[in-house]
Amino acid sequence: MTYEQRFARRIKEAMRSLEPLIHEAVSTLHVEPRAGHPYSLTLEQRVKVLLIKQLVGESNRMFAGMLVVFSLLDDIDISYKTVERLYSDEEVDLAVHNLHALILKGATTSDATGDGTGYSLTIKKNYLRIVCPGA
Repeated sequence: MTYEQRFARRIKEAMRSLEPLIHEAVSTLHVEPRAGHPYSLTLEQRVKVLLIKQLVGESNRMFAGMLVVFSLLDDIDISYKTVERLYSDEEVDLAVHNLHALILKGATTSDATGDGTGYSLTIKKNYLRIVCPGA
């Protein structure tokens, strides 16, 4: 299997497993209605848009344009400002926090490192290794 095929399979599996986790992360929040313009998307949709935007790696403006194409599939049509506001949306922040906690709760092992080198080092050891090679 090629790298692209493995990557596509991993993305598909990740998105399928995220759907129930996003729903659970959002359903545990009870936010009081507030004054102001109502949201055009549900909290669950806002979290999904933010996560997909990060996955795609496009600018807010470019991603909002891409959503027009996606809207043919799922009736989401928003401006780039709406995407931009997701980063300061307290409800989205709380839902992403809950989602993170749910994902970590299911993790039993990790092959990740803090500095991307693959070596598990404390911050002090990593700093010494970078600043004072050979230390």
